[in-house]
Amino acid sequence: MSRTYFSIVLVFLFILEGSLLPYMLANYTEATQYVVPRLVIMTIVLIGLYSGKQVALIYGLAFGLLYDVVFTNYLGIYMFGFACLGYLSAVPLKAVKESALWAVLLCTIAVFLFEYFQYGLFYILSVTTMTGGDFLLDRLLPTLVLNSALAILLVLPFRKLANHVNEQASFRNR
Repeated sequence: MSRTYFSIVLVFLFILEGSLLPYMLANYTEATQYVVPRLVIMTIVLIGLYSGKQVALIYGLAFGLLYDVVFTNYLGIYMFGFACLGYLSAVPLKAVKESALWAVLLCTIAVFLFEYFQYGLFYILSVTTMTGGDFLLDRLLPTLVLNSALAILLVLPFRKLANHVNEQASFRNR
């Protein structure tokens, strides 16, 4: 039952990220810039960091498939990227798990890797004609700035939620 909190949070962030935030951010960017909030990726990375790689892998596969079905015509791009980032973010170092700065940095790196992965695949598939320089200046840098700020807001509340979920799971396993 306690892991359903993760699902509820991810569904809420999925809806927020896909419907509300793009319209709110359109007023604060130039016409050529494209800012993408990646709250679900950051949450999956935090699940991997605080709850383990298997849990993050399952959530990455599920919500990546949901992204693929809802937002793209290509199945597997988001699913593979989310699952890999969730799996790789399960850092076993105690210092990384306890530091909010490391968690924010890990979320920012994950957003960078996913954006570059997605751009590379879409460029190879000829879905986008955006050059690398335009991608860097008009999409990647604004997206990283926004998601770094969102990660700062997301890390501490999510760490408390993950600790609660892990405590409940340990009680259940006794």
